[in-house]
Amino acid sequence: MSIDLTFIGQIVVFLTMVVLLKKHLYVPLNEAMESRTKKIAEGLAAADAGNKAREAAEKEVEAQLIAARNKAQEIVASAEKRAAEVAESATNKARDDASKIVEAAKEEVAAEAVRARDALRSEVASIAMLAAEKVLGAEIDAKRHAALVEGVIRDGFVK
Repeated sequence: MSIDLTFIGQIVVFLTMVVLLKKHLYVPLNEAMESRTKKIAEGLAAADAGNKAREAAEKEVEAQLIAARNKAQEIVASAEKRAAEVAESATNKARDDASKIVEAAKEEVAAEAVRARDALRSEVASIAMLAAEKVLGAEIDAKRHAALVEGVIRDGFVK
């Protein structure tokens, strides 16, 4: 077996090519693949974090919606309660005003009745005086007439 110079040259060239390929091709290719793998892993982690953040935000939004609905219901209930209070207050005020008007009307009627009785007494007294004058044929003194009328009223003959 003779090893020829060509064969040794081929082995040297082969080994040189292996070393050069490893240094200039395989190492950068492995580094690029590792870098790509890291980027993909980071992207997946970011996607998971984004999904978790989205889920947390959805839960927060749902909680805020529930809180807003509850607050709106409280506001509506408060407004309804206030409206009922205002309506009740207005009704009570109207009743009070109506009773005051009725009471004032009763007082007015009573005062008018007193005025009518007084006017009637005066008329009756005048008529009685005229009748007495005609019957007696003489004029009665006004002071004496007033005393007679007052006496009759006191005794209860004219009501």
